[in-house]
Amino acid sequence: SHVLNGRFKGGHITRHYGDPANNIHAVQLELAQSTYMDEFVPFHYRPDLAEPTRAVLKPLLETFIAWGQERFG
Repeated sequence: SHVLNGRFKGGHITRHYGDPANNIHAVQLELAQSTYMDEFVPFHYRPDLAEPTRAVLKPLLETFIAWGQERFG
């Protein structure tokens, strides 16, 4: 699920430190453990589960980085 311009429980860091008016941007991303690991003991990392998430997050983060480099050098 997602919330756009809303609040998840928590989010203190993004609310406290993010200040878009002063070009200080913050993003909060919460992932369920089931997207990358077994949710039962011994909690093994699961590359087969993680790959689809990685395939989405990698270009997203690359876009964030490129935006920051273009805007702020």
